[in-house]
Order: sequence, then C-alpha cells, then structure tokens
Amino acid sequence: MRFLSLFKFIPVFLLLSSFAFAEESQQPSTSENKWNGPTFKLESLDGDKLSEADVFVDAELYLIDFWASWCRPCNQYLPHLVNFVDEFSDRGLKVVLFCVDDAGSISTARNTLKAGDYPFTILFDPESKVKDQLGVRRIPTTVLLDSNGKELWRHVGYEKGVEDEVAEKIDSLLPEED
Repeated sequence: MRFLSLFKFIPVFLLLSSFAFAEESQQPSTSENKWNGPTFKLESLDGDKLSEADVFVDAELYLIDFWASWCRPCNQYLPHLVNFVDEFSDRGLKVVLFCVDDAGSISTARNTLKAGDYPFTILFDPESKVKDQLGVRRIPTTVLLDSNGKELWRHVGYEKGVEDEVAEKIDSLLPEED
C-alpha cells in the first residue's frame, strides 16, 4: 500500500520539475563573455591586489609569461616581452607576467622587475597558483589566451630565435592593422 501511495507524488514531481527546467532555459546565456582563464587575487609590482577581472580587460589577445629571477632563460626572454608590447599593443595585445619566485627570492625578483620599468602587468604568484591552474611545468612558459581566457597556443622554454616564432603566432591571432 505504501508503494502505491508514492505514485500520487509522481505527477506533482513532474509538474514541479518542468517549471524548474523551463526557468533554467529562459535564463540568458553569459558564456559568450564569461572569463574561462585563470582566476586569482595576487599582488602587483605596485603592491595592489589584483584579480583576473582587473587584469584581463580590453584586449583581443593576452600573452601570459611565467618568470622567476633565478631562471636564466626567463631573463633572456624578458626583453622580448617588451618588444611584443611595442609591436602589438596597438592591435590588442596585452602582456601579463607572473613571477613565481618563492618567499626566499621574491625580494630579488621585485628589485629586478622594478629596475626594468617594464610596460606590462607584473603579478607575484609565489605559491604558483596560476601556474598550476594552467598546467605549467617549466619556466619560462608563454601562453596566449583569447579575450575569454581560452588558451590558443603555448610555448615552453626559451632559446634564441623563439621570439620570432612567438611574434609570428601573435601576429596571426590578432586582427589586421587598419
């Protein structure tokens, strides 16, 4: 008898669930403008706490680079990031550098980066949270993201001449110059 009384609730359940599905399908889709890239709240070189919403705005393409003061290839690649800003920022490129120095070397990193007066956003990620979110295993690693945070391309390491390959990739992903 108990089993039969459960059947009384089935029509009610179906009626309520149809309202729930109808309400869900009427909600506007926000996936077009939703950030799918890394999320964080990190300190900038200026000492401000910045999130992805502060950093990833108003660009067609984001070049993210992972850097550390003790990494010789990272330091060899750093001037090329400046060249990318000079060459492509007018077409919509924004460069973001994530410093992954830990507590033992972060003051050296801060001094090195301040002395360089670099024309891009610099964030300190001593716990490598963003690095881990993007599955980065070695540095330097360059990642290109679209305006929604979708990864478009990645290059691991630096050797002389790689900057040309990166520049070609950036050029191919940005809109043509007017």
